[in-house]
Amino acid sequence: MISKQKRNLINELSFWILQEVDHINNIDKFTSLEKKTNIRTQLHIIKSSKNYTNKQIKELIYDLKFQLPF
Repeated sequence: MISKQKRNLINELSFWILQEVDHINNIDKFTSLEKKTNIRTQLHIIKSSKNYTNKQIKELIYDLKFQLPF
């Protein structure tokens, strides 16, 4: 069973990953295969995040927030 705090962190992580996927889709320099591979990688991060600690999820969120160009 996943705690409520971890569920909320995973939801926030999912939001930031969706932002990242949207950004990737808008870049023309990537081929469709590269986009697909990158999106699958992001999806695997979300799926495996239930095995991470809360601190690790927070670090991922922090990295994604400041990696995006806005």
